[in-house]
Amino acid sequence: MNRIVFILIALAALLLAVLLFLPGLIPVAAFKGRIETQASQALGREVTIGDNLSFRIFPRTAFHVEDLVIANAEGFEGDYLARVEEADIGVKLIPLLSQSVEIDRFVLTRPDIRLARAADGAVNWNLASAENAPAETQPEDSAGGGQLRDLKLGDVRIVDGAARYADAAGGASYAMENIDLSVVLKSLSEPLEANGTLQFQGEPAKIDMVLTSLADIMAKRPGNLKLNLDIGEASAGADLEIATADGIRYSGPATLDAPDLPAFAALVGTELADAPGFDNLSVKGDIDGSDTQMRLDNTAITFDEIEAQGALAIDWSGARPKASGVLSTDQLDLRPYMPPPAESPEGFPKWSEASMDFASLNNIDADFDISTNQILINDLEFGESRIKLTIDRGRMTAQIPELSMYGGQGSGRLVVNAQGATPSFAGNFDVGSVRAQPFATDLMKTDNLLGLGSFKLNFTASGASQAAIMRTIDGSGGFDLADGAIKGVNIAALVRAAGELTEGFNLAALQSAVSQARGPAEQTDFSEFLSDFSITDGLINAPTISLEGPYLTMSGTGTVNLAEQTINISLSPRATTTIDGQGGRAFQAPVKIGGTFSKPSIGIDAQALAKKGFQRTLENVLSRDKGGQEGEGEEGAEGEEAEQDPARQILEGIIGGQKKKNGEDPAGEEEASAESSPEGALINEGLNAIFRNRQKAEETQTEATQAEEDPQQ
Repeated sequence: MNRIVFILIALAALLLAVLLFLPGLIPVAAFKGRIETQASQALGREVTIGDNLSFRIFPRTAFHVEDLVIANAEGFEGDYLARVEEADIGVKLIPLLSQSVEIDRFVLTRPDIRLARAADGAVNWNLASAENAPAETQPEDSAGGGQLRDLKLGDVRIVDGAARYADAAGGASYAMENIDLSVVLKSLSEPLEANGTLQFQGEPAKIDMVLTSLADIMAKRPGNLKLNLDIGEASAGADLEIATADGIRYSGPATLDAPDLPAFAALVGTELADAPGFDNLSVKGDIDGSDTQMRLDNTAITFDEIEAQGALAIDWSGARPKASGVLSTDQLDLRPYMPPPAESPEGFPKWSEASMDFASLNNIDADFDISTNQILINDLEFGESRIKLTIDRGRMTAQIPELSMYGGQGSGRLVVNAQGATPSFAGNFDVGSVRAQPFATDLMKTDNLLGLGSFKLNFTASGASQAAIMRTIDGSGGFDLADGAIKGVNIAALVRAAGELTEGFNLAALQSAVSQARGPAEQTDFSEFLSDFSITDGLINAPTISLEGPYLTMSGTGTVNLAEQTINISLSPRATTTIDGQGGRAFQAPVKIGGTFSKPSIGIDAQALAKKGFQRTLENVLSRDKGGQEGEGEEGAEGEEAEQDPARQILEGIIGGQKKKNGEDPAGEEEASAESSPEGALINEGLNAIFRNRQKAEETQTEATQAEEDPQQ
């Protein structure tokens, strides 16, 4: 018995001596070549290790390797797939006897991993599969008992690591640096936990991940991934089911909050153009996706000032990401993407010459069906509408089958093409039952138009600024207002007052009538007010303008210069003293609408009325003279010159002084042929003489004044 005890003690001492001294006796460097060969065969890639290789058994089995390099795949840039400056691996010896690996220490110091994807889709991390590995390295099936039964990780860390991914197919590259990561795995069937910090594309990031279970993933069975990630100012979270049987797939609830959208987009490989909008993004929903696309259902989205719900799909496999879906929103605020409206203390502002930026249309392709309760476009507000929006390589088309605006309903289409150097535009809108006053207030900055009506507009234009667009607009349109009014002026009262001036032209009386017919409390009521128009190079031409109302009917024609913001409209109103216009007296007087968008004017056309007033006076003179000679026969004719009305003699004297010897009118053929009768010719000649004499007198006075100011002339 004593001998047996002695032998056991001796064996124990021998084993202890082996554990203590064997690592120093084993020439580990002699096995370096075999280790590299076996690793290279297993991975299908050349593997090299540095000369500083060590191994120990006590107090724990451990390996120390320096300068471990796994070569890159053929055809890829760079010398290696992975390089590890130092690797410390501690493995418990006893579990290895039962085909279990229990790693109590696995520390990689300054590892550098270079992943790449070629333009044809080939990848450099596709290492040799188990079936291609050497026979001595292939795992046996479960019946053979050689398969790895379990894996446990103790102190597993990555210290000051780096990883890079270059995708030539997608034109993107990503870099992670300063990776400090800790990993915990109690067994293959239990969760793999990882957390740490790093820099992603130069931005600080923090990751907290739990994967359950690694055994399922290795067996290509679905697993679960819980992820919380912070990158710069952005954050993301997910609770996903992961499947790897046929490529990577994931599904489950996920969130993304990017308060600085351009910065986040740059981090994930998409450069957004520096353009209005695209400031922030927040998404929450049920996700289903792969490595190049994903779909979100039950989605809540906040994009800039827009909050929407519905379904959303994103595909980033191409040169530009593409988004599509069906969304609904309470308010579609498009103001961040529009040039800001100009402000003017004098009313309607001038068109801006500042360049408008539509580069955001090149940020993303899109195909959306959007329903909204309100649309905001600068100062314009639209109601419940539906928009089918597509963006394709910088060209946006908005089909609007349901358009609500200012109480009215209709449809429209708008195209903005930013593919070329100069953006172009096209649109057509047809809306009925619009409340004119709020629409005119928001569009033209005036509340003087009342009524309910329809509007039609078709247009094309091009230009990089508001002013340039207004100079190039071509198209056509029309409006038809009913049961409304023009505030600030009573056109019927103006016309009646002017019509009362039958005894010659009285400027003071006309001014008094105009003053009484104008004012905040005055208005021109109408039952119908309509016009069609065409647009050429920014000039609106309205050949027919018609207004019907109580005590008043009116027709006219005119132009509106959009580029210059000027108005030139001539109207011929007929005012009556009865509401239906059928009885009483009728008056007519020319009306002029002029001025600018900022300072429009409306009133009696004084020049036309002056000419008409003189004409009426001359007609009275001639008719009196003619009436006095009727029935007198030849004797009266012979005494005509002696018995003629003194006013006629004066008028003939004025006109005679203007006539040439051959009887031609110096004013020109147009005026001379205005009336074919002798009386009509006489009237026109008299008016021309009076007005031309007045003009010549003004010119003479101007020349005299200039001569006094500059005696050297």
